[in-house]
Amino acid sequence: MTNSPIKILLIGDYSIFRNALRMLLETDTSLRVVGEAAQFDTAVDIISEETLDLILVDLPDFGGKDLLPFVRHLKIPVLVLVGQHDVEIYQKCLKIGISGLILKEERADTLFRAIEKIHSGEIWFDRTIMGETIRQLVYEKQMLHDYPKAHVTNGLTDREKQVVELICKGMKNKDIAETLFITETTVRHHLTSVFNKLEITSRLELVIYAFKHNLVKMPNGNGSHAGNGRSREAVNALLV
Repeated sequence: MTNSPIKILLIGDYSIFRNALRMLLETDTSLRVVGEAAQFDTAVDIISEETLDLILVDLPDFGGKDLLPFVRHLKIPVLVLVGQHDVEIYQKCLKIGISGLILKEERADTLFRAIEKIHSGEIWFDRTIMGETIRQLVYEKQMLHDYPKAHVTNGLTDREKQVVELICKGMKNKDIAETLFITETTVRHHLTSVFNKLEITSRLELVIYAFKHNLVKMPNGNGSHAGNGRSREAVNALLV
């Protein structure tokens, strides 16, 4: 039995761009565009009438961030096309739970792969976008807080450093416990010890501290895409 095509709704200001995007998407038989809308408010009827698998949004270069709140409460995965390097927009997309963000300069096969990954329940953020976003968030937090000196990290045990690294990858206590073959209670004990040694009080501060003092490597600005969601979880921690 063949799989049903992924049903997509296109949202974008310009009819020519939507038509071109529709033609491109439908060169792949696993994708089917079931509707188009120029604005978010006109998309509501289509969303209520059609069974959709994904919404593909062409974000305008100007004023786009004002349109994003529309998707905050949608249960349908949303992939946003952006044409500019704007960290503020990246942050907002991450904060409201966008499933994916892709630059318009990317190749068609990258777009197809992003759609496939998102439809399968993963997320998709270009590493360049992810790296810029985390760097900006860390910088902003540094302007607001004064953290302990880096030499304090010398007091962390190897196991505690492993826990810190996994937290910065977005893992929850349960995932950390499974990865390190320890109990969740042990993970909590390690965290308490780390917090006390670094004189911090939350995972948010820990992530920022770890990036600032090179306990973990900053996400690479080059290379492939973040499809497993871990980098995004770290960014979400910063946005809390």
